[in-house]
Amino acid sequence: MRKTTPLRNLRRSRTINQQDLARLVGISQQSLSKAEQGILRLSPDVQARLAAVLGASRQELFPESEAVAS
Repeated sequence: MRKTTPLRNLRRSRTINQQDLARLVGISQQSLSKAEQGILRLSPDVQARLAAVLGASRQELFPESEAVAS
């Protein structure tokens, strides 16, 4: 069973497919898929671009990154 992450949930609620979102932020669809599954940790810059495109905060999309950074 796939892990549900805030990133995946928000992308789906915005009805944006992985390929389009990845293109908009400048990463591969494969990287986005792995990030949504919690397998790949994206750089803070990519996280910020994803948050901007989806209209969310980095903390909302990647709560685990903020906990580690503190």
